[in-house]
Amino acid sequence: MTSVETQTKETFHSINDPRDTINEALTGLTEHHPYLSYSPTHKIVYRSDLETFRDNHVTTIACSGGGHEPMFSGFVGHNFLSAYVSGNVFASPTARQMFEAIKMCQPAQGEKSKGTLLVVGNYTGDILNAGLAITRATAAGYKVRFVPVGDDVAVGRKKGGKVGRRGLSGHLIALKCACALAQKGESLERIAEVTEYVAANVGTIGVAFDRVALPNDTVTELQTLPPDTVELGMGAHGEPGLQQISPVPSPQDLAKRMLKLVTDISDSDRAFVPFSGKPGEDEVVLLLNSLGSTSDEVLARFAELGIEELEQQGLKVDRVTLGPLVTSLKMSGFGFTVWRLPAIGEKSVLSREEALRLWDEPVEVVAWRQ
Repeated sequence: MTSVETQTKETFHSINDPRDTINEALTGLTEHHPYLSYSPTHKIVYRSDLETFRDNHVTTIACSGGGHEPMFSGFVGHNFLSAYVSGNVFASPTARQMFEAIKMCQPAQGEKSKGTLLVVGNYTGDILNAGLAITRATAAGYKVRFVPVGDDVAVGRKKGGKVGRRGLSGHLIALKCACALAQKGESLERIAEVTEYVAANVGTIGVAFDRVALPNDTVTELQTLPPDTVELGMGAHGEPGLQQISPVPSPQDLAKRMLKLVTDISDSDRAFVPFSGKPGEDEVVLLLNSLGSTSDEVLARFAELGIEELEQQGLKVDRVTLGPLVTSLKMSGFGFTVWRLPAIGEKSVLSREEALRLWDEPVEVVAWRQ
């Protein structure tokens, strides 16, 4: 590890008024996809058949700040989310926005409702506002379960303390399963239980090739990494990472270093995912996420390297998905997310076969790579 300083340059944003970027983006998205609708007052994207779907299905809501598109606006639709609530860029949606989404997703006063699952990333503002919204919704007679997701292994137990890990692309793996169950008519209790179980078996590590610039104007300052440097574990909002590495390692060495942080069960600070450590016993789903400007070609190469490294560790990769899923505006970099599938014979809320069936369920959304 080398101690280095950041540098500064200017970057351009193709926007109108920075205060309108989220509304303009979500309006455009829904105008071009008839199965989506949009409530601009509260920045809620929802499936157009929500009024009938909510009568006999559990509804699912995800909430986050803007700037991470296509999360979650690109995952609203059949077999995926019922609704998405967006805050401003890198800012949590308010409790009022979340409460309005809950009301939208259930019949009046929760009458005959099967309930709503609300999912957010493990960030202070999202957690606080979700808690306020759910307290208000429960008092008004609505049935809601809440699951925060934290999957970033760059934040170890010592550093995370009681706050825990940051939420990254692990949301999508948990929600892919939860929403498929909701589409099948499962109960709120079952869906929440599966969401919690899947989230507890997911780990993510990212690497940034450069930093992120907020679109506060058409031209803004960008704090850059020095030449020949990458930052391992940088957060989705540009939070400091685990370490800066210079010179940049080879792709193979970088993939090896990243995945070890997820899979090394001897690392007591970061062994969040309960791998068995026995070659041939664990099977996984691998997701590669572009942080904004990293191409599919680069992701595909790292996918191959990731599969090779995991197989060398004795892990079988059953499914691979890649693409821009949870971005940080136009940041350059990517992340590995590894989901440990239920073991054969494991007493859990989900069998391996059922987990893969839920993962394989076809969806009708804007951004999912099936």
